[in-house]
Amino acid sequence: MREKLIAFEELAARKCAITLETDGGIKNGAELCIDNCRCIKELDENFIVLSVCGMDIKISGAPLFLQNFGVGGVKITGYIHSLTFEENDNEE
Repeated sequence: MREKLIAFEELAARKCAITLETDGGIKNGAELCIDNCRCIKELDENFIVLSVCGMDIKISGAPLFLQNFGVGGVKITGYIHSLTFEENDNEE
């Protein structure tokens, strides 16, 4: 049983799900949910960098609000302008 739980945790750490929800278009704001977020590397009102599954996700917008950060992932709301994905060699 213990081995199955370890294998499940390792598999989950290699996957990431990103969901973007809007109500009436991006100009009215959006909600971005990212599962399996490892850490928040940078955070300010207009720019957030998250580490997930061997890559960094850079989110830009104005203003951005970190609504929730927990075991399951992170939720960001605000006017999201762009998402950029970059490979990250160091696993955190």
